[in-house]
Amino acid sequence: MMGLGLAIAAIAAYWVYNDAKGRGHDTGSAAMWAVGTFAFLIVCLPLYLIFGRKPNLRKRDEDAFDIEGCAVEELMHCSMCGGKVKIDFKACPYCGHTLKPKCEHCGRELEREWRICPYCQTPAPVK
Repeated sequence: MMGLGLAIAAIAAYWVYNDAKGRGHDTGSAAMWAVGTFAFLIVCLPLYLIFGRKPNLRKRDEDAFDIEGCAVEELMHCSMCGGKVKIDFKACPYCGHTLKPKCEHCGRELEREWRICPYCQTPAPVK
């Protein structure tokens, strides 16, 4: 009878260890649940089923992709040919169209939508 109890405890401990590893627990944590289940089956197995089967959120946070940490290229469309170009390009590499015109008076770079130069108030070149 004692051998049957040990066999059931061993099977339960094996299942708890594999289940805990599959849910993202580290090896030490999964081993502690398994040892506790083997030693105190009646107490630890219900505790594991209630508290231990929740996904390990710390493990998932480490695997998560940090979108703020990666460089994002801002793109726009060339108003002449429609090609995708980086927002800081001065000319379209596909058709050669000037993307950011310069003020005829002060020489500063203008946005295409501007009607006057905000620096010297000179009217922007006609598009």
